[in-house]
Amino acid sequence: MSTSTFWSRFGFEEQDAAGCIRAVQDGIVGWRVREFEEQGWCSFTLVVERDAKTEGDTQGLGHHFNRDYNDSSSIIVQIRPAQHALDMSITRAAEKTFPSLAPTIRSLDIDLPGGLHAYAMEKMPGAPLSRLLPHDQTASPVFRTKHERLVRSFAAIIAQSWRSSSKSISNARYTRADSPMDDKQSMLSLCKGPVGSTIVSRLRKLGEELPDAPLREIAKSALAKVQDLDDYPVVLNHGDLIPSNILVDEDTWDMTGLVDWAEAEYLPFGTCLYGLENLLGYSSDAGGFLYYENEGYLRDVFWACLFDTVPELKSRERDVRVMRDVGVLLWYGIAWDNGAIDRVVNEIKDGGEVACLRAFLGTG
Repeated sequence: MSTSTFWSRFGFEEQDAAGCIRAVQDGIVGWRVREFEEQGWCSFTLVVERDAKTEGDTQGLGHHFNRDYNDSSSIIVQIRPAQHALDMSITRAAEKTFPSLAPTIRSLDIDLPGGLHAYAMEKMPGAPLSRLLPHDQTASPVFRTKHERLVRSFAAIIAQSWRSSSKSISNARYTRADSPMDDKQSMLSLCKGPVGSTIVSRLRKLGEELPDAPLREIAKSALAKVQDLDDYPVVLNHGDLIPSNILVDEDTWDMTGLVDWAEAEYLPFGTCLYGLENLLGYSSDAGGFLYYENEGYLRDVFWACLFDTVPELKSRERDVRVMRDVGVLLWYGIAWDNGAIDRVVNEIKDGGEVACLRAFLGTG
């Protein structure tokens, strides 16, 4: 995606890009600022690299810059419009829950046009998984080995989120008011984000408007089951577990980082398991979703690893699978229209999403 579209998309002038780069550069004498190779829809991203010829000065970016990043040779600075600003309480929770995977993110106190926000974050190691996954169903022996490492790594991360929830439950209350779980509250009342606070209404809408009867029935069934779930943990979910947001070691495919926490919020455990599907297959050029030939084996590997790591989860398997289906419905059943998430997908405008729904929910 070209960097120029970011500025026009949010009502800015193209020259504002140069002004933002200048503002960042003015605050960090002795560092080099350049545009990042890959740009997202909601942000303009810069790479800030230490100049080997100078010591580097960060006085313009606030005292926390020195404290958190002074040992780094390069960092990422992200410029975001107000409507896509990061929730710093969520990013801090991500650091705590996934200390080896979530970057340290800090807000930068610099002057930018039009209410834009700037954030500094660690440049996480690894390559985006989207660059490495082949669009070929046939698996070579080398691919099979790396692929299994990837799935095992993903299972460990899912187990980590359960463990973080269990620690909080044992303390009877989370430290922040918007964090789960006060055992006097229902599961759904603890989901306060834009998706979590509307789970029931969204599932009801999906049950009425999805493009075919099998999908509508799955949505109705999921709604009934969710409303019956009470004693169930709510955990921090990344919110956009797609291959471009997953960083891996290029040699082993062990996961090394998760980036883009803008959509993260607290949701019932397992809601993020739509992310597993994105590891097991890919969207084809023809518009469908194709699984790799070893998909069934790797799916078994995932669940076995998860239950081996968290044995108590085995007794909640039905509930976890319910929430997995809910996650699929919410992420692929509701269209993302330039940031709005209030329309049910249809086959005319959203063929790719409908294909994913059918593949992930077994109706295709």
